[in-house]
Amino acid sequence: MAAPPLCRLVLTHLLVALFGMGAWAAVNGIWVELPVVVKELPEAAAFQGLLLLLPSPPSVPSGGPSTSLRVRTPGAEEEEEASPLQEPPGQAAGTTSSSDPKAHQLFSARSACLLGLLAVTNALTNGVLPAVQSFSCLPYGHLAYHLAVVLGSSANPLACFLAMAVLCRSLVGLCGLSLLGMLFATYLMTLAVLSPCPPLVGTSAGVVLVVLSWVLCAGVFSYVKVAVSSMLHGGGRPALLAAGVAIQMGSLLGAIAMFPPTSIYHVFHSGEDCVDLCGS
Repeated sequence: MAAPPLCRLVLTHLLVALFGMGAWAAVNGIWVELPVVVKELPEAAAFQGLLLLLPSPPSVPSGGPSTSLRVRTPGAEEEEEASPLQEPPGQAAGTTSSSDPKAHQLFSARSACLLGLLAVTNALTNGVLPAVQSFSCLPYGHLAYHLAVVLGSSANPLACFLAMAVLCRSLVGLCGLSLLGMLFATYLMTLAVLSPCPPLVGTSAGVVLVVLSWVLCAGVFSYVKVAVSSMLHGGGRPALLAAGVAIQMGSLLGAIAMFPPTSIYHVFHSGEDCVDLCGS
């Protein structure tokens, strides 16, 4: 079967990019504006609730749709790449055979770890961390909050471009990167719990640390999500469907987990304008 012409593939990629940009423009645009408008609008924090009325971005895994710019020469033999979901020969011994090879790969221990990693990273980036971003940043000033939101949003696409050039396919390496991201997330959660008087408040070092932590945390987790989704892409449609379920379930559980401490028990506290609560 002849490959489609290059111009058609380029047009397909361009349309996919425009579709994704249109879905994310409203969400990221309003989120970036929050540090500026949330204190000015009469709706205040209720303003974030209006985001629920926006259409959600497409739930395609971060690896992207299955399009390819590879041009095949006529008559050339196509070598099938081994799926990253396939268990190593030593680990696959003794497992029951399945009529669907891709379904067998999907239920392997390796794919279960990848799906779990995808769910955890999305729970943190889409549910847990956004709920405490204002508490961790505002004690250091509106500039720190604004820089953390803007640069953190910019770290996402930059990490995706990095994954296009250097893609980690090692499960151990991805787990190590996830632990690194969790260290940054733990630091940010600690700042949020200690709000409105976190360490180094009122200093330039505190501003640099909180902004840098948000940028690195967003970048590391974005890279992990892209790498895991790209690895699951080799498992075909069942793996991509499972990845979409893991993304949505992780995001849902992360948001549900943060609702009681933020809205019921008020674990996190905000500062007051023109009031020094830290005695500095």
